[in-house]
Amino acid sequence: MSHTQVLTRVATHDDLPVLLSLWDELRVVGGRAERAVNPVTAIDIRGRLPGVLTDPLCRVVIAAADGEPVGMAVLQVTQPDPLSDAKVVQIAHIVVARSSRHRGVGHALVATAVDFANERHIDHIAASVYPSLRDASRFYARLGFAPVVVRRIAPVSVLRRRLSADRVPALFADAMRLRTRLPRSLPVQQSKRMAVDQVD
Repeated sequence: MSHTQVLTRVATHDDLPVLLSLWDELRVVGGRAERAVNPVTAIDIRGRLPGVLTDPLCRVVIAAADGEPVGMAVLQVTQPDPLSDAKVVQIAHIVVARSSRHRGVGHALVATAVDFANERHIDHIAASVYPSLRDASRFYARLGFAPVVVRRIAPVSVLRRRLSADRVPALFADAMRLRTRLPRSLPVQQSKRMAVDQVD
C-alpha cells in the first residue's frame, strides 16, 4: 500500500475519545505474557491519560490521514539509568489503526519523537518492543534502532519461590564445607599411642 500524507499534532483533553479508541487496538496485540506485565485497561487509561497529557515530561501525539485519526504515540523523557545524568525520549506506545498500517503512519509518529527530542536537546530515542511483536521489531530496526540491553521481567511470586528453592542446596553446601573444616576426632588406637608417647 502506498504512503499517504499523514499529519501529526499534539493531543489535548478533547481527543480522549479518539485516544481511548486507538488504545483498544493496542490492547489486542501481544501475547498473554505481555498483557500480564502491562494489564492496563481502558478504564485505567481513561483515568491516567489526562495526567499524561499535562505532564511536561510526556507528549501524546495523534496522527491523521485524510482528516481521520489513524494512530497515536505516547512519548516520555526519562533516564535509562538512575545513576546517569543522560536522558532519552522513550517511545512508550505507538498505535497504528489496523486499517491504516503500511501507509507511513508509524514513520510519522517516530518523526514526532525526533522533534520532541530536538526540542529537549536530547540525543537518543528509545523504544521498548515485546518479543512477540516481530513486525514492530523489524520496523524499528529498519529505522536504525539497535538492541542495547535485554530487559527481563519476572513475577515476584516466581522469584520468591525459585530463590527459596535455590537457597536449600546452598545451605547444604555451606554445611558440608563447614564440616570439612572442623578438626576430625582421632581413632581410639591412635589416641592411645599419642598418650603413651607423651608419657614416655
